[in-house]
Amino acid sequence: MKTHIKLVAIISCLFITCSCSDFLDNDPLSDFTGDPQISSDLESQYVSLADAEAGLNGAYNKFKLDIFQFENFSYGDTQSDNCYAVPGDVPNEEEDGIRITSMNLKTQLMWAQYYEMGGAATNVIENTRLMKTDIDDASRKRIIAESKFIRAYAYFDIVRIWGDAPLMIELIPSITAENLEELYPKLYPERTPADEIYIQIIKDLEEAIPDLESKAQGTFKATKGAAHGLLAKIYATRGEKSSRNYSKVVELCDLVIKDGYKLVSEFDDLWNPANKYTTESIFEVYYDATSPNWAYWVLFSEADGSITWHRYCTPTHDLIAKFSTDDKRLSSSIVFKEVPYDTYYPSDSYPIANKIRQKDSEIILMRLADILLLKAEALVELNKVGDAMAIVNTIRTRAGLKELSVNLSQNDARLAVEQERQYELVLEGQRWYDLLRNDRMVEVMRQHKDKNGNLFFSDLQEFRKLWPIPQTEKDSNPNLTQNPGY
Repeated sequence: MKTHIKLVAIISCLFITCSCSDFLDNDPLSDFTGDPQISSDLESQYVSLADAEAGLNGAYNKFKLDIFQFENFSYGDTQSDNCYAVPGDVPNEEEDGIRITSMNLKTQLMWAQYYEMGGAATNVIENTRLMKTDIDDASRKRIIAESKFIRAYAYFDIVRIWGDAPLMIELIPSITAENLEELYPKLYPERTPADEIYIQIIKDLEEAIPDLESKAQGTFKATKGAAHGLLAKIYATRGEKSSRNYSKVVELCDLVIKDGYKLVSEFDDLWNPANKYTTESIFEVYYDATSPNWAYWVLFSEADGSITWHRYCTPTHDLIAKFSTDDKRLSSSIVFKEVPYDTYYPSDSYPIANKIRQKDSEIILMRLADILLLKAEALVELNKVGDAMAIVNTIRTRAGLKELSVNLSQNDARLAVEQERQYELVLEGQRWYDLLRNDRMVEVMRQHKDKNGNLFFSDLQEFRKLWPIPQTEKDSNPNLTQNPGY
């Protein structure tokens, strides 16, 4: 990243011509944890509670970066069997073709923005912790807790996408000739083993939860429900599937449910831009006409409702064929429009992503149906198939579908839950993570077909489960190693 490049030049100047004072006038350090401090002893850069609140708001606004307005859908849906890429967009086509490289702009962008998000949260945590005046204890705890949720969210995606990765959770003191050698590993960090990252994520969330508010409806704010839901996903993902603590996953899902969230009666109500913060939503990013999203523009239509160029995340033939025509979720998730192209479908009936419909639509990042189906997934692994299918049937009833048998075999129940998650959460950036979590990515994607019915990925390899470390990062940080296969 640009800060690493700056740092190389600054270090060179330090050893060749610059005095210490000249060196300290520069702006060398990482976007990951903020600029270096003026003092060699860490001090808070906040002088008031308003400073801390402003820092927290800035960290929340990282949920409005490209990674959440588009890349999350591209990574989770286009890369999976849910969507086709935009033709001619090479980075998107590489992602869709599961042949992404270390030079792909997407992996560079996502790496930079997730670390920007994690670094912003760390800045708030540490500067709020170091404050000595003008902050009461309750405010300090709340701001730190909400920031730890944001940092945990960023690092959970980082570890799922890249595996081992730098864990940067400290402020950097001022760089001097005396401490440069000591600080070098923090400036050029090696990759931290994935399990150590998970340990830190869990620590952040467990420390945060006591100081977070409980709510029974969505909000653009860290809450106990959001933190318990994120922890449930972490325990359902961390380590080998055979060694996961699925009882803990169920326990955490139950804590979310206990907060009082309720499924909305009509699935389509979730995607009506007027329905902000429903009882089903747990964590959603707020947008309105004065502070709009741009996700609708790349996924749905232009501002006037027209479509004059190819939208991203076009639903696949495989996906549409799976839906029952009685499933209410089909028309809520996918709308068929007339468009000026026929790349994958006839131009007079082209499927368009339909969950982010206007510039003031919220982007829901966690909702109760997701948590309920995650609980069902965990119950199946505990061989409590009847209980799991009862949850699935609750979701299916709302969708207008008949119930499935509660007496399925464990393996059939696994597939039933997986399929229900695809129907329910399509175009919400979840599918790829679901396939990875359940060791199903290679098997499912090897059966995925193109628009002509030909297999896309018959020779897909296991190493594609992780993305490559961006080459730009490896070039600027000699301590970064590459993932196998790249």
